[in-house]
Amino acid sequence: MIKEAPFGAAKAAFGCGVLIILFTGIFGIVLSFFAKNQALAALVRKRCIIGIGIGLVLVVAWKIYKSYSE
Repeated sequence: MIKEAPFGAAKAAFGCGVLIILFTGIFGIVLSFFAKNQALAALVRKRCIIGIGIGLVLVVAWKIYKSYSE
């Protein structure tokens, strides 16, 4: 019988969530360069960089959790 990975569905959902956070941050930074209001564009870039940072922290946290759980 095939063994299912523990928390397989949670891993997939977590991975998809992190990818969405990262791609949304990159997309927001790219779109902010087309904004006419420079103050708004700077605010959007700042928040997108924070979001990308959060996504990277989540990836690192998952790697640390994975190494301790095995």
